[in-house]
Formats: sequence, C-alpha cells, structure tokens
Amino acid sequence: MSKNKVYGGFCQALLFSGSVSIPNLILDHYTELGIGHKEMMLMIHMMTETSTNSDRIEEQITKKMGLSVEEYKIMIQNLQTRGLLSVNSRKAKNGTNREYDFSGLIDQLLELWGINEFKQMSSGTERNGKTNTENMPDLSQAKLTSLFEQELGRPLTGLECEHIEKWLMASYSEELIIEALRRGVGAGIRSFRYLDSILREWEKKGIKTRLEVEAEDQNFQSRQNRKNVKPLKGLPKTKSKYDNIYL
Repeated sequence: MSKNKVYGGFCQALLFSGSVSIPNLILDHYTELGIGHKEMMLMIHMMTETSTNSDRIEEQITKKMGLSVEEYKIMIQNLQTRGLLSVNSRKAKNGTNREYDFSGLIDQLLELWGINEFKQMSSGTERNGKTNTENMPDLSQAKLTSLFEQELGRPLTGLECEHIEKWLMASYSEELIIEALRRGVGAGIRSFRYLDSILREWEKKGIKTRLEVEAEDQNFQSRQNRKNVKPLKGLPKTKSKYDNIYL
C-alpha cells in the first residue's frame, strides 16, 4: 500500500471517527471552579461516552486514561462531593446502568458567569464617575479569605473567592460577612449559597452591622416568647375587698 493511500485512509478515519463538542466557557473557567486538569479530561471522556449510550463507560474510560478502577472511583466521588456531578442508576436488560448528570457543573458555571458579569457591570459604573473603591476590598478580601479558610479547614476555590469579592463589592461589611460565616458554621451548613441567602435576608431588613443583627435576634426571640405565652383559663376571678365598698 502506498504512502498516499495510508495517509488518505488515516484522514478518512480521523474525520469519521466522531468529535467532541465542549463549550469554550467550560474550558476557559474550569480551573476557577476548582477542577483539576485530570478531572476535566475525565469529565470530557464521560460526556463523550454518555453521548454514545455506552454501557461500559467505566471500563472504556479507565483504559483510555490509564487509570485503575480505584482511581476512577475516587475521582468520581470527589466530583460528586463538590456538587459537579451526580450519578443515577437505572435498570437495564443486562443489569443496572449508571447515568451521569452534569447539571451541577452547569449550575456552578452559571454562578461564576453571573459573578463575572456583575464585576464587569460594577467596573463600568465606576468608570462612569461613581466613587471608585477598587483598591479598598483588596485587603478586606485577603483577610476574609484567610478567615474563611481557617473556619472551613481547607483552601477556598476560585468560585468561593469570587463570592467574597462580590459581597464586598455589593457593600456588605466585613463584620456582617464574618457573622454570616459564624452562623453558617454554627449550624453545620458551610455552603456559600446559604451564606449568601443570610446576607440577602439581612439586606432586606436594612441590617448593616453585627449589633443590628443581635438586636433583630432579640426582637425575634421576644416575639416568639409572646406567642408561646398562653392565657390561663378556668381560674376563678379573685374578689377584691374593695368590690362592694360602694354598695
């Protein structure tokens, strides 16, 4: 077989072997979501194998990436723990097949995109003449990032750092952000979405300081106590010695 025929056969095989379409937004920002290069390659393989409805995804991916089954399972578990991937089982003729859902990845990517859009809008507003506080959050952000990492016991992801920057740019005070973190950790909920909901709720109530938070807590507790106090029924009315004084 001539060299030209070999090359022609290769080009034909290359063109008709199929291709993978990955949005540029994922490739541009996956490291900001805390996804490693090896994890990203695994997810690309999973998207490819899932699209072909393969029933032997684990076997094919481990072979292509040179992974052991144990390494594969650990990587899948890590992606699930971080909410980037969910795995569902479904019954099939030959047993049980697994379906891989990447909606968590899309949700986090959407959140990151929204934060970046917010930053661009804020930057444009500052250039149009509003007070420029660009240099003010830097020290605060470094301080808060360090504090969050101490409280959570791990380094923050790029997306989590973006959250802190967004809060500062939205004019949430340091003490309010720290108070939200304290309450989240105290409740055993360390999700940044949960902390964001706390800050938004305080914003709706016009709360801007820790003292105002404590005052709101006291007011809430007082309202609850008043609700729990029930009037006593069935007790005879005490007769006063002055009831018949004018009879």
